[in-house]
Amino acid sequence: MSPRHLVPWLLLVSLVTACASSSPAERPGRPPPRVLFQSPLALLLEHHEELVLTTDQLIQVGQKEEALDAANRPLREQLRQVYHPEPAPGERPPRGAGMRGNSGPVGLGGRPAYQPSDRPPEALGEEGLKRQQALLQAMEDNEMVAFRDVETLLDETQKAKARELVSKQREERQRARESMQHPEAPPAP
Repeated sequence: MSPRHLVPWLLLVSLVTACASSSPAERPGRPPPRVLFQSPLALLLEHHEELVLTTDQLIQVGQKEEALDAANRPLREQLRQVYHPEPAPGERPPRGAGMRGNSGPVGLGGRPAYQPSDRPPEALGEEGLKRQQALLQAMEDNEMVAFRDVETLLDETQKAKARELVSKQREERQRARESMQHPEAPPAP
């Protein structure tokens, strides 16, 4: 590659690196970690080989995962609203602005690809944190009911492994929740 072509790439890499390395103080609020949204059933499906799930078990766990996803979808939407409340009527773009035709990117299952909000997530106050915790707890309650349902499909060896996986997931979730409640202090100047 000639130096003439190399310089623009180096500038692009340095720009991307500079943008990606913003300090925590520049990020008003972080969205919740992924572990908070992976259900125990999705975890079981992910570890199906380790659990030695049969085809029938995979199908039934998959169906229960879809039902759980449908039950938790409104809760996830409410949680999204905690981080990205709807803009005031004057802040909305004009009708039709930013709308894509059929040529826009497509995600899994033919759904539109995820488009993050243009606005950064807002820092949560005490009320927002309480609402967030209540929504996360409601989602977890739904998941535990679904997991108990799935346990009836498993043999004793599978149950033991599944409980171990879910127990580790709960510990990770607890650490994630604690880190969300007590964010790291910004570094001293």
